[in-house]
Amino acid sequence: MTNEDMNVQLNRLTRQPDDCSRVLVAALESGDIETSVALYESGAVLFRKSGETMTGLDAIRENNAGVIALKPKFTIEFITCTLSGDGTLATNRMKANLAFTKPDGTPVNTNVDTLEVLRKQEDGSWRYIIDDPYGSMRAGMQQR
Repeated sequence: MTNEDMNVQLNRLTRQPDDCSRVLVAALESGDIETSVALYESGAVLFRKSGETMTGLDAIRENNAGVIALKPKFTIEFITCTLSGDGTLATNRMKANLAFTKPDGTPVNTNVDTLEVLRKQEDGSWRYIIDDPYGSMRAGMQQR
């Protein structure tokens, strides 16, 4: 699939801000690195669990490749979306269970409680500008 074809497909799939959370989870579960990165604007910021930030598509690609390597399985409990007054920005909060197996074979079952900021694109689709997978939990987490 060409980049143009992927953008056309993503533009159809992300007509509402909360669609991005669902599409991202599906891409990570299926190993679709290209879709997982295409959901972000070029200067987007993604938080690590430690609270450290990474900026740009290369850093997001590297991070998402690591997540995909874990073969994650998400179970979404809810996604709540809030739109700005002018409809150009949105926040998503997604609560989900995340299960995966560490490279040493240890199973992990944890939660993510995201805080995501998205911007409406000129074509009407949505893209991440800030994504914190642990954002709604951050105040209760210890820095690592």
